[in-house]
Amino acid sequence: MKVSQVEDAQNQIILNIEVESQELEEHLHRVYQRAVQRVNIRGFRKGKAPRSVVERELGRDAMVEDALESLVPQITSNAIEEQKLDVIATPKVKVIHNDPVIIEATVAIRPQVELGDYYQHRIEPQKVEATPEAIEEGVETLRRESGTWEPIERPVAFEDMVTIKVIGQIDENVIMDDTGVDYIVSQNSTNPMPGFAEQLVEMDRNEERTFSISFPEDYPQNDLAGKECNFTVTVEEVKERKLPELNDEFAQSLTGELETVDALRDKLRDDILKYNQTMADQNYQEQAIQALVDGAQLDLPPLLVDNEVEHMLSEQSDAMRRQQLSMEDYMNTVGKSIEEIQEEIRPSAVERITRSLVLSALREKEGIEVTPEEVEEELNSMTEASTMERESLKQLLDTENGRASLSSMLLTRKTMEKLTSITKGEVATTSSNPTTVDSNKESTEGESEKGAQDA
Repeated sequence: MKVSQVEDAQNQIILNIEVESQELEEHLHRVYQRAVQRVNIRGFRKGKAPRSVVERELGRDAMVEDALESLVPQITSNAIEEQKLDVIATPKVKVIHNDPVIIEATVAIRPQVELGDYYQHRIEPQKVEATPEAIEEGVETLRRESGTWEPIERPVAFEDMVTIKVIGQIDENVIMDDTGVDYIVSQNSTNPMPGFAEQLVEMDRNEERTFSISFPEDYPQNDLAGKECNFTVTVEEVKERKLPELNDEFAQSLTGELETVDALRDKLRDDILKYNQTMADQNYQEQAIQALVDGAQLDLPPLLVDNEVEHMLSEQSDAMRRQQLSMEDYMNTVGKSIEEIQEEIRPSAVERITRSLVLSALREKEGIEVTPEEVEEELNSMTEASTMERESLKQLLDTENGRASLSSMLLTRKTMEKLTSITKGEVATTSSNPTTVDSNKESTEGESEKGAQDA
């Protein structure tokens, strides 16, 4: 194998790899060994035909193509190892010559990350509170959830539940024809489209009303966007939500642990404060990450971005498949090509990779690590606190993959704790530390999102 490098831009290198005839011969022999067992050749028992006969039967070019399927990735990997390249993405490989075999491999090199003076970043934590208005809104939400729907003889008003028969038609095409539909008439509702709920207000029971509404220009279903739909709606029943009286009996009915309305308000206050603090902490972490990213400098290899775009597209396709929807159906619905969708995804791919590499660089610079003892302590803590059967949970987590997952979670947590303590001014500046590091070899996929969610 002969390898030469051509420097490309933006942390990419092109390797020109010439395969030695002996290396190709080894793979061709493997192709022959597989082929001779499945090809029927007149005059020879299966598995006994000599290689020259098999090559004549199948064609040497076809056998070379078959050999290249296993040879190319192996040779490329050997070349990368020989050149001691720190590759961060799947190489882009093509065979540019078959005799001799010459491979061109474009490889993305792990970029250097200059973190900047992140010890100077300061972010003021958000002060959280539970306002009286929020507490009362929580009380009213609980009352609504505990309310009952009762038939009423009056015209429809907002927040009523109506049972309707509805027919929707665009030109000659009926797009909706349903009977016995329960529908809550909420102001500014977008279900099934903006303006529909408002048309039902003041209708009486058994009244039929015809009206027309145009779908918004940005409606998700491209074939309906901007088109006018003619509706015929009949109100079959009107129901009003009856709320329980706000008293100690209502408070007691919720959990069995509360005795009074005042105790209910106290619990809501605690719950709101806890929730608001969680949201504030997540927002603070996001700001800290963004400040770190904004102050960092790095040059992303285009191939790395391309790989991440494909990875995100695959994630999106898998999510659609779980909802019984194909990517082709989605593209037809939104009226976009795969190339257009890829370009839409690209900024998010760049952001995801950048955040991941920057956080990895911070870990390396600050020497953030997770020890086996810390993983063991977390494992024991989780099994002690869990409501699951203790031994079952331990068996689930006490595996190689389970411990790796715990280690990754702890690493993210410790990284965010370090970063937020710096932005709060709780850690002294270490000016002797370098601000330019090579990002370590952790996986870049989805790490920045985990940083904001897990910490």
